[in-house]
Amino acid sequence: MKDSIQITQISDLHLGSDKNATLAGVNTLDSFKAVLNALDDEGRGDDLLLLSGDLSGESSAEAYVLLNQLLVEKGKQVIWLPGNHDDFELMQKGLINYPHSAVVEMGEWGILTLDSSQAGTPIGHISETRLQQVKAGLEQLAGKAVLIAMHHSPVEVGCRWLDGQKIQNADALYDLLIEHGNVKAVITGHVHQHFDGLWGELILHTTPSSCIQFRQNSDDFALSDQPPGYRWLNLKASGVMETGVEFIDGFHQRPDIQNTGY
Repeated sequence: MKDSIQITQISDLHLGSDKNATLAGVNTLDSFKAVLNALDDEGRGDDLLLLSGDLSGESSAEAYVLLNQLLVEKGKQVIWLPGNHDDFELMQKGLINYPHSAVVEMGEWGILTLDSSQAGTPIGHISETRLQQVKAGLEQLAGKAVLIAMHHSPVEVGCRWLDGQKIQNADALYDLLIEHGNVKAVITGHVHQHFDGLWGELILHTTPSSCIQFRQNSDDFALSDQPPGYRWLNLKASGVMETGVEFIDGFHQRPDIQNTGY
C-alpha cells in the first residue's frame, strides 16, 4: 500500500473542436498526449489527474467529448474544474464519464475544487454562492488535510498583464480558508507558468500549461519557448504534501513566440 496519494495536476489544455486545433502553432491535443506519455515514463501513469481549467480554449462542446474519449481510452481517474475559457454546462455534458465533484475525500485528505471564473472576462472572482459552497465543503472536510484547487491565482505572480486577472475578492476566500485551519496548499492554473509562493499564511503553487507557456516577469503578453509541463503532488497520510513541476522532453513542437495574443 502506498504511503501517499499521487496526483498529477495538468492545466490549461486549450483543446479545440477537432484533433488538428492549434494554439500559437502548437497542436494542443498532441501536447496533452505528450504529457500523458511522460507520466507513463516517469511511473506516474496511474496518478489521479487533476485538470485545473481551460480544458477547452474556446468553450467547445466537441473538445470535451474528445477529451472524455481520450481519458477513457487511457483508463484515467480524473478530477476537473472550469477555467475562464470553459463552459461548465458543456463540460458536464461532454465529460460524461467523469461527473464533476467539488469535494473529494481520499483517506486523510480532502480536495476542494473551486470555480473562480466569471462570464465574459478573464478576471477571477468567487461569487457569494460559491463562497458559501466553499464554507460547506470545508465543513464536510473537517479533520482532514485539505488541498484547494482552482483556476485563477489569488496573488500576483510577477507578470503585469496577468496580475490584473487575479481573483478580485481573494480576501473573502482567504478568510474562509484560513479559518478552517487545515488547508495545506492551494494550486492554480491560468498563468501558464511555474510559480511557488505564499498567499498570506497559505502555500500557493501555480502550474505550467500542457501546451504553451507565458514568459515570466513580462509586462505585456509574451510567450516562452518552454515545452509543455505538469505538476506532481504526493499527499502523505501525515498531512505533508510534496510537489514539483516537470517540463517534458522530446516534444518538438515549439510555440510561435512572436505571437501577440490568443
